[in-house]
Amino acid sequence: MMMMSRQHGPAAGDDIVRGSGFLLEVLETARLRGGISIGELIGRRGRIGIAFTLLVLCLPTLVPLPGPFGMVFGTCLAFVAVQMLYGADRIWLPGFIARRTVSLKVVETMVRLGRPWVLKLESWLIAGRLPFLTGKTARMILALPILVLAVLISLPIPFGNTAPALAIILIAIALAERDGLVVIFSLFVAAGAGVVTYYLVTAAGNLLTWAF
Repeated sequence: MMMMSRQHGPAAGDDIVRGSGFLLEVLETARLRGGISIGELIGRRGRIGIAFTLLVLCLPTLVPLPGPFGMVFGTCLAFVAVQMLYGADRIWLPGFIARRTVSLKVVETMVRLGRPWVLKLESWLIAGRLPFLTGKTARMILALPILVLAVLISLPIPFGNTAPALAIILIAIALAERDGLVVIFSLFVAAGAGVVTYYLVTAAGNLLTWAF
């Protein structure tokens, strides 16, 4: 079993683990192997597994990386959201997606630029607040806004990834630390992301109309 899938504490797979630490495990594994497949990022079960899956699939869409990362990882996030909606305890992705390799350079850039965001967000968290809002039923409900945000990320909207990605990352780290209060706050951030995306699309449409 790969290093980042090792268990933490007495309730492995459903304990409290910091996303910032998990990112260092991802980086360590990628350095050992010269890269890492998407399938290797989603091996954990339960709340922690879902939280970290959301986190590592979302970070590449937040940092400025070349290539169609929004479309690829937005599609992966949509797969995750649909499975959350049906109460899945472990995330599955189609083979052609799971086998897709993320290069070491991309992982290093993702961790270097994304981990400070995660650390900053984690500083707001208090583990165990309103924990029922991070349970299985709550995760099934959260799947709906996550699905909408994933679709927004996958769309080719200029500067359109940042707000939806931040909302999903906030949901992910709140789930990881069982902070239900931050889950509530993240829903307001998600709503704000929808508003921001609407105005970006409107602005892009107006610009195209003016140009042509």
